[in-house]
Amino acid sequence: MAFRSTLIPFSRICWDLELLDGQELPPGPCFVYGNHSGNYDPFIYNAFTRLGQATAGVMTMEYLESGPVASLFKAVGIQGTRKRVPEPHLIRRIYEMLDAGRRVVIFPEGGRRWDGRPAPWIESTAKLFMRAGAPVYPVEIIGSYVAWPRWAPWPRPAHVKVKVHPAVDFSDKPSLEEGLRRLKEPIAADETVVPEHVRPRWAFRPAVGIDRLLYRDPETGVFGGVQVDGGRYVRMGAQRSRWRVLPDSRLSRNPDAEPVSTADLYETICSLPLPDGNSAPILTMRAPTWFSGQAGDKSVCDLALYRDRVVWGDVVIPLEDIQYMGLERSDRLWIMSGDLQRNAYFQQGSVLAWYDTLGRLAPHINT
Repeated sequence: MAFRSTLIPFSRICWDLELLDGQELPPGPCFVYGNHSGNYDPFIYNAFTRLGQATAGVMTMEYLESGPVASLFKAVGIQGTRKRVPEPHLIRRIYEMLDAGRRVVIFPEGGRRWDGRPAPWIESTAKLFMRAGAPVYPVEIIGSYVAWPRWAPWPRPAHVKVKVHPAVDFSDKPSLEEGLRRLKEPIAADETVVPEHVRPRWAFRPAVGIDRLLYRDPETGVFGGVQVDGGRYVRMGAQRSRWRVLPDSRLSRNPDAEPVSTADLYETICSLPLPDGNSAPILTMRAPTWFSGQAGDKSVCDLALYRDRVVWGDVVIPLEDIQYMGLERSDRLWIMSGDLQRNAYFQQGSVLAWYDTLGRLAPHINT
């Protein structure tokens, strides 16, 4: 009730929510999944449910470890996950929620999209959807990315629409590849491409945080080369051109030019070659760090990422020893080697730069 009386009215006022075709979330037990770019997407789902029918679901473990908010999430049936780390106990709890008649929300890409475009699925989630025997409903949030990008500290007043699609049909027992295709199709839209009336008309300092996504200059390849200028502009390129960041997060070099999508620029960044050589680090950062389960006992360490290793304070970790990694919120990275999970809080710089670069250097991670 506390969530419904505060967060859901905020969502309705801020984003002028509209339910397309009048189709509310169906009653449980069932699975509900969809595209996910904004912090408030789960509450947007629940804006179209009746009292007493709020969803349960799965959420990143960090939000559930301690504090009053964690207690509230647990009270409404939220389960914590480490994403791509095997968690058989979580599967058991999900089945228990279904047995109790709950609607279970799972975002199968493992977290909010950074650029508004579809991200790789966690295949174990698709297997769960296909094997559990409960109906699986895709829900599309049109305007999630332009309303509040993951990298932005503030929301933008877009006109958000919600569309509940028919349940995905698995009655013919399709292969995993075909099942994934059916699951992905309803939420496969590029969220940076939305109708004009969905786009926000204004935004408070829309450039702030965009360097978390655009962590390399798309032209020069320099890490940290995109610089925010005054809250509404960025400078980038060899000539340090000034670009205006529009309320919907597109960038415009001048009023007469077609705006450029942040997703297109991010795609360019991801295709740039990495620096050669092992002698100099690709990325460095000084950040508060801690071991899993000891969040209150942080120490500040110097971190450095090389082509073959991570230097974490006084410890050298070969990339081949890292089994899993993940992003939490928009500023936290964790890596796991053996049974030890190390966490770092990026108070400045881009945590996405580290995540993407690690993934390119060590593609075995999370597989």
